[in-house]
Amino acid sequence: MTKIIGLTGGIATGKSNVSECLSENGYEIIDADKITYELQQKGTNCLNDIVKYFGNHILNDDGSLNRKSLSKIVFSNKSNLTSLMRIMDPYIRFSVNDRINKSTEKTIVLDAPTLFESGYSYMCDKIVVVTCTANNQLLRLIARNGLSIADATKRIANQWPLEFKERLADNLVDSNGSIMQTRSQVVKLFNKISKEIN
Repeated sequence: MTKIIGLTGGIATGKSNVSECLSENGYEIIDADKITYELQQKGTNCLNDIVKYFGNHILNDDGSLNRKSLSKIVFSNKSNLTSLMRIMDPYIRFSVNDRINKSTEKTIVLDAPTLFESGYSYMCDKIVVVTCTANNQLLRLIARNGLSIADATKRIANQWPLEFKERLADNLVDSNGSIMQTRSQVVKLFNKISKEIN
């Protein structure tokens, strides 16, 4: 039976770097963010449902999703973000389960920023949270997305507090150091976890 390691963290804590490292080391990654992106492509049932709720003004002229427009709507109003997640959750959940069921690997990494919030933690044999200091998280988000301090703080506040996720984790990855330091830590940790659960 396939074992699932849940990988999560806060926005801009370095989770993508960890996921990329694991992929390079041969782990199969089911990336909820990539699934979300695919589901929001032009012509999908998921995008049609999003447009029905939020209106045609979130589309570009060619009918594709204007991500900046949608982000502005959902990150400025928590109820809008909740509504978006309710629309998308059934589609994401189906796709995640479908990929798990089709996998032939002994171990899969489920990379999901809302692993706890969306209830995916119950599917996992082990959970790893990528963490860093609040200051590093804020500075990374500002640099990565070109946001103001106020907008970056608002986006961080829309997720569960990092400290809460840390308490629910089986293992932590400290990403405060360099990328190479983080990657070295990740390879050792995941090799250890894989031996424990298989």
